[in-house]
Amino acid sequence: MENMSEGKTRKCLTLLGGRTSLLLCLSLMFQSSYAAGDSTVPEMGNMEIHQIAQQSSTVKGVVKDQKGEPLIGVSIVVKGTTNGTASDFDGNFTLDVPDNSTLVFSFIGFKSQEVRYTGQKTLNIVLAEDSETLDEVVVVGYGSQKKGEITSSVTSVKASDFNKAPVVNPMQLVEGRVAGLTISRNSADPNATPNIQMRGASSLKGTNEPLIIIDGIPGNMASLNAIAPEDIEAMDVLKDGSAAAIYGTRGNNGVIIVTTKRPQVGISQIDYSGYIMNEQVAKRPDILTAQEFADYGKSTGNERIRDFGGREDAYDLLLNKNNVSHVHNLTATGGNNKMSYRASLNYRKNQGIVINSDRETINGAVAVNHRSFEDKLLLSFNLSNSYIKSSYLAQDEDTKNGTYNDYDVFYQATRMNPTIPIHNADGSFYETYAGYDDWNPVAKINQQTRKSEKKNLLSSFKAQYEIIPGLTVAGFFALEKNDQYTSYYRSRKSYNAIKGGDNGEAYKKYWLQTNKTMEWTANYTTSINNVHNITGLLGYSYQDFDEEYFSAKNFGFLTDAFESNNLDAGSYLKDGLADMRSEKKTSKLIAFFARANYNYDGKYMASASIRREGSSKFGANNKWAYFPSVSAGWMLSREEFMERFSALDILKFRVGYGVTGSLPEDPYQSLIRYGTGAGNWDAINGSWLTATYGPGNNPNPDLKWEKAISLNIGFDYGFFDNRLSGTIDWYQRTTKDLIGEYTAQQPSLIYNKILTNVGTMKNTGIELSVNGEIVKTKDFTYTANLTFSWEKNKLTSLSNDLYKASYEDRYSIPSPGNLGYAQRLQEGHPVGSFYGYICDGVNADGTYNIRDLDGKEGLSDADRTFIGNGLPKIKAGLQNTFTYKNFDFSFFLRGMFDYDIFNEGRVYFGTNAQIDKNGTNVYKDALQTGVTQDPIFSTYYLEKGDFLKIDNVTLGYTFNFKNNKFVRNLRLYGNVTNLATITGYNGLTPDINVTGLEAGVDKRGMYPNTRTFTFGVNFGF
Repeated sequence: MENMSEGKTRKCLTLLGGRTSLLLCLSLMFQSSYAAGDSTVPEMGNMEIHQIAQQSSTVKGVVKDQKGEPLIGVSIVVKGTTNGTASDFDGNFTLDVPDNSTLVFSFIGFKSQEVRYTGQKTLNIVLAEDSETLDEVVVVGYGSQKKGEITSSVTSVKASDFNKAPVVNPMQLVEGRVAGLTISRNSADPNATPNIQMRGASSLKGTNEPLIIIDGIPGNMASLNAIAPEDIEAMDVLKDGSAAAIYGTRGNNGVIIVTTKRPQVGISQIDYSGYIMNEQVAKRPDILTAQEFADYGKSTGNERIRDFGGREDAYDLLLNKNNVSHVHNLTATGGNNKMSYRASLNYRKNQGIVINSDRETINGAVAVNHRSFEDKLLLSFNLSNSYIKSSYLAQDEDTKNGTYNDYDVFYQATRMNPTIPIHNADGSFYETYAGYDDWNPVAKINQQTRKSEKKNLLSSFKAQYEIIPGLTVAGFFALEKNDQYTSYYRSRKSYNAIKGGDNGEAYKKYWLQTNKTMEWTANYTTSINNVHNITGLLGYSYQDFDEEYFSAKNFGFLTDAFESNNLDAGSYLKDGLADMRSEKKTSKLIAFFARANYNYDGKYMASASIRREGSSKFGANNKWAYFPSVSAGWMLSREEFMERFSALDILKFRVGYGVTGSLPEDPYQSLIRYGTGAGNWDAINGSWLTATYGPGNNPNPDLKWEKAISLNIGFDYGFFDNRLSGTIDWYQRTTKDLIGEYTAQQPSLIYNKILTNVGTMKNTGIELSVNGEIVKTKDFTYTANLTFSWEKNKLTSLSNDLYKASYEDRYSIPSPGNLGYAQRLQEGHPVGSFYGYICDGVNADGTYNIRDLDGKEGLSDADRTFIGNGLPKIKAGLQNTFTYKNFDFSFFLRGMFDYDIFNEGRVYFGTNAQIDKNGTNVYKDALQTGVTQDPIFSTYYLEKGDFLKIDNVTLGYTFNFKNNKFVRNLRLYGNVTNLATITGYNGLTPDINVTGLEAGVDKRGMYPNTRTFTFGVNFGF
């Protein structure tokens, strides 16, 4: 072999001569066959001189994976140029290539491969799957980093790892996939918005939701309405202060960066995906039937328990059992290295399990990339728009994020005397008008209409120019516009109209929110001796926020024909009793920021950032603040002393420190706000007050940001060629200067209350993620992904030297009855703490056996104490995915542990007292309680909420069309959500809202908990 090589070398020298030709010849011998996997040295003797010397030639080839399957859409580019192509449906490609150039083969999910081209006619390329996670690109604030270089606590979830289940809101895609991120969607209402929270609550007056960034545009949960879940490529979650500090005032609760799918260079592709879905009630209240209710009344001889003769099921009549939801998504992508595009159109029609709860959504998106000036200039344009039309039934509406949260018809359907007829003989609705709260829930849901139309626009333009190698400047301009129109009409035939005599009610409301963003950034990247790697960022950000609101309400209509479309026809307007409101709010946010990253040979890493930010929302003396961060990492696995651990691939130590802030929603709370007494009734003079303006609150020029100081220590690890990998994090976040309302000194101040910064809160926790390729053979794979978090919250202070507050009561238990508050915020205790009496069972006479804590006779407030907490200390999720040839099967286990639930339904339906004293319906097991006393909030109504749920069960099959030039693939699948729940909780579901300040309350009237059945298809053209 050695002699043969020497002979070929001499032949090359003879033919060409010279040093340059020698190098070329050696390159040919030792590299020409590399791409084809041929270890033999090619025969050179018959080559003509002009063949070796020619400038370019055409090369053909095929790209496959390690299993021999062709890869479609692989990018093949001549390194350092824009000359390139993409592999076709069979993995084949053809490209004109200059001699002695390098071809770069890249494809998502596979390791990029560089191949030296030296005149080969055919290349057979095999790409290896990318099991090395260090090179994975993760989006961070104002840029991206390789995962191996990140020194903060950041979790990246790619589209391939999203939950494979039908979703309404994009945040459901990562439910249970990010340790420390809580997503509570405690309602199957298609119009409900999930509650999200990162590493516990951090504010008493402001929002506890993370900042949402969509393709560089700062927004919130409402912003997600503008994009279809199918258009999302990845979600990167910045969890600790060192990662989020670059966003300053809005980073207290973490940051979620949503990246939509981008244009792809190569052959044009069209993809369709769609599914149909049916929902069924997973568990309904087990109440007495009409006959059982009547029989109980007869057996007890209780005159309050009347039999009206009706036998209809009110709860059942509220349901739309034949609901069918369907979703369709169509995308097209293509282009070349100069111009590429992606366009998508999404339609979704969601029918709720309840009548009159529907949602229709149309999403459209266009993204275009254009390169020019020798690829130094990159222009990017993005446009996403949505139109949402909803019918909903909830009583109360949260205008900020479009959630609806009081489903009183289900409370009424559960508590009402089940023998009261729903319909009269002629089909009209039956009403008694006799007692307290005795209205017909089926009549109510049919005699009122609540509708809304939302339009959400996200648009951005970015121009990026490389001035010199490594130095890039960019300008980013974005507009977000959200407008919502809501209408409501309650028939003049309704219970309230007749009993209250108002002859119907109508209103219209309109919101318009506009967010304009302008940012300038400069990025510099350099490497010294390929060892010292440095990146730097400088930036400026400006945001302008506008919000407008208008509403008009009237009563007293002569006909239902116009509904809310003829407001001025109501009689209350003529009598001066109608209502009309309007409002406008504006605010500005300006920031200067910088960041520097240093990486020494992939072993030692450091990052530091600073943001100076000013907001018009704060007092004149505190409009500006600094938000610094610093973090460091040490890749121990690259040290020589770790080489003996052959099973270890990655072991990185991280530590991060950062300061973040929180923006309140009200932009004027530090200022004097003038108000008028107009619209209020003067009982002394018997007339309506006229418009007189005056101060409505105490100003506070010293009002400032709530500030969170975060410390995070973590490890990243990988074993056995990264088939076992994950992260471990410990964090502590201390939030200072919490905004609260306190007693103000008078007469120096006008009013007795003032908003100021006083309190302190601490959150501590441990987070764990484990990703394992348990089994990996040619035909069968099993992967498991585990997330685990433990968290602890404590309200450490509510007072300072000037302002004092001992506690704040939370969550007022609704009437009937006078049960007071269920929770209390108090120094030294966690948020979400239940405060009440301790019940040691039921006495023989049916009264509660309340524990005497103060030693005095009778119940008093001194006998109340902290009795539980609604925040789960432990949350866990386990995704299991199996593949066998073309089959795939997956299911998700998730649970929450070590928390309490206030079962509010038991207060109103859970004891004998309700049916015996009030003649209202109860749970079947309530008759066994023997309780005769009116409810008292105590441990009697608290239950352990621990549960484990089997969710998102999916079975699919993928058809591959190797030789079809028009169809790439076809996948059929079926999915079941909320399959089963293992729990000791007696309510409808323990999977309730556990975010915010009032966690763990299972309200008495809730939208039904459902189980969904879905059939879907994915089609690639």
